[in-house]
Amino acid sequence: MRILSLLTVSAMSLTAAFAAFSGGACSPYSPDLGDEPYKCADTEPFCPSGYSCNDQGSAGKFCINSGGTSGVDAGSGSGLDCTGDVTTEGPNRNDDISHAFATPVESSRGDISFAGLVICPAGDRDTYSVTLLTMGSIDATVTTDGGAPVQVNLLNSGGTSINNGTSNGAMSIHAFAANLPPATYYVQAFATATATNHYKLAIKATHP
Repeated sequence: MRILSLLTVSAMSLTAAFAAFSGGACSPYSPDLGDEPYKCADTEPFCPSGYSCNDQGSAGKFCINSGGTSGVDAGSGSGLDCTGDVTTEGPNRNDDISHAFATPVESSRGDISFAGLVICPAGDRDTYSVTLLTMGSIDATVTTDGGAPVQVNLLNSGGTSINNGTSNGAMSIHAFAANLPPATYYVQAFATATATNHYKLAIKATHP
């Protein structure tokens, strides 16, 4: 039986997990804990069975339902798991620069990598901000495991593209901009209007 005390769960989830009686005996709780993200435990097992621990940088590490279909980007009808980046999407989603997910790159670390992100539903755009404190460069790489290509662009503080990603090998797109003055910039991942796919994202800031 999974040890829920290692996880941060809501009272509602605990109620659903333990409340069920059949024939006067207590039945085991359902393995389906829903698609709400739970914080990962500090030691193994990090998540319940069927959930994977996803590192979302400064936001923390969350257990994401590996087979879920609901959440911020739910309802695509494509059969794709649209919940992988629920913590970076946020309640307003991160489709544009005004709702970008603020990465800790530059503010507290030089680089960060995200796994389990998803372009979903079709037409989705995922936007991440990087604030350079001094003149420097931004490097962003998107990688997929196959399927529809996921592109990446670098945008300036006004949302104008300053570098379009180019192929960096099989299933990898790379965008790089050098000699950027101090300001907030954006990394934006997207696919064609009808495509969806999971992807990984690596962002790095460097200085002369």
